Amino acid sequence: MNSSLMRYRFGFAIYKNTSRPNLEEIKDWDKFEANGYHIHTHPEVNVQTVETSHGTAILIGEAFVCKGRKKLTDIMKVLLRKDDWEVFDCISGRFALFLINASQVKILHDPFGSRTIYYLQNKDVCVASHSALVASLFKEKFSEEAKRFIKLPEYKMRGTGYLPGDVTMYDNIKALVPNNYYDMNEKRTVRYWPRNPIKSVSTRFFLKQCDRYLSNFTKYYSPKYNLLLGLTGGVDTRALVAGIMGQGVKLRLITWTGNRLPEKEVPIVAKMKEHLGCPHVYLDPSNKVDSERFTELRKEASTSTGYSRGFSGLTAHMGEVVQPNEIFVRGFGGEIIRGFYSRHKASMSGDLIKDFMNLYKTKRIKEPGEEFTNFVAESTKGFIERANYSNEMFNIDVSDLFYWEQRMGMWGSNMLNEMDPAIYSVVGFNSRPLYETAFGLDEKERLGAEIMLKITARYDKKFSEIGVLS
Repeated sequence: MNSSLMRYRFGFAIYKNTSRPNLEEIKDWDKFEANGYHIHTHPEVNVQTVETSHGTAILIGEAFVCKGRKKLTDIMKVLLRKDDWEVFDCISGRFALFLINASQVKILHDPFGSRTIYYLQNKDVCVASHSALVASLFKEKFSEEAKRFIKLPEYKMRGTGYLPGDVTMYDNIKALVPNNYYDMNEKRTVRYWPRNPIKSVSTRFFLKQCDRYLSNFTKYYSPKYNLLLGLTGGVDTRALVAGIMGQGVKLRLITWTGNRLPEKEVPIVAKMKEHLGCPHVYLDPSNKVDSERFTELRKEASTSTGYSRGFSGLTAHMGEVVQPNEIFVRGFGGEIIRGFYSRHKASMSGDLIKDFMNLYKTKRIKEPGEEFTNFVAESTKGFIERANYSNEMFNIDVSDLFYWEQRMGMWGSNMLNEMDPAIYSVVGFNSRPLYETAFGLDEKERLGAEIMLKITARYDKKFSEIGVLS
């Protein structure tokens, strides 16, 4: 692949036709105009356009209908006519959706937020797939505070590298939070979910929703791509592997070794591998590779994440083992279903700024310094405002919402960006109806590994019984 096409791979940018951005980095991208906006798309990304008397809908990326019988194009037409969020909830995938008419331009993304969307807060109107792309187009400078923050010992102590709230490495660029859309005319975010109280459901009902989702997921992706999934001792990807193979689809599996595979998981993975009988590869990301392409992949992985995580050796190593027409299906979404923060007994006081700060800080940081605390506090306050947490949240557990919208919507989605230069990546469990149904389960059924093992057992009981560690 041309090295220039690794940059912002599968990305897009949209801005007003009166703006004068610096297009040097995307000069080779496809370009078109709609209703007074210029839109640039990476040569490899899918674009689908629907035009009606009500306006133009442009879907960038990939989407499929995960619930109901409406066609995707019909859903796009409905959304041009009215805010029918029940219909919008029926779409999954990894996409950005532009709804453009004479009075309004809305930008939405998939339920998980796996197709990241970043917007310029002040000055010009611009929305793009990567924060560094927005910065490149409109010459935004790095935030000095953010640069200092990622060098703080507390940031490294957290273990998982991602910024608090919806902030980026640029003061003037923010990420769109899942369950909100961006109004380009008003330059504001609008929350559209939750809309009703969460209803109690049975495990049987939830598992039937999983069956439907996994069937639709597989029907969409398996004819188009060869699927690559991770194999570990955990339960989230295990449920995906069982669910997809249960549809009669052949997979290739990968296990990251080195310090990413605990010693106690080694024999478990070996048993799983033997049981499944799928092509499988072990990958040690700690090995050193001396090649120009390897170095380029590490560099572009950093650019793809907005320079908040450093150079990714993992992405570069994945580039060494990827096969033609493969996509990487990550087990993300499973911990939204089974309540990560609630499972770890996170205490919530009702003071959202304090609670969200504590969740971001993690229990690893006992006595955070003033600089760390101030940056997290300011970022969290802005996140709560821009994610519209002042809206009616009904009976939803806000720790579940925060895990979905901040941890997954910010960090998880950026992990897909990080991997894209090597291999296109998608989220395994990515459905708003599925998440909403899971939130209605009894806590005893939902919290922990058991619910994912029940999904696994529906397709492969023996596989669900092989040692479970997380």
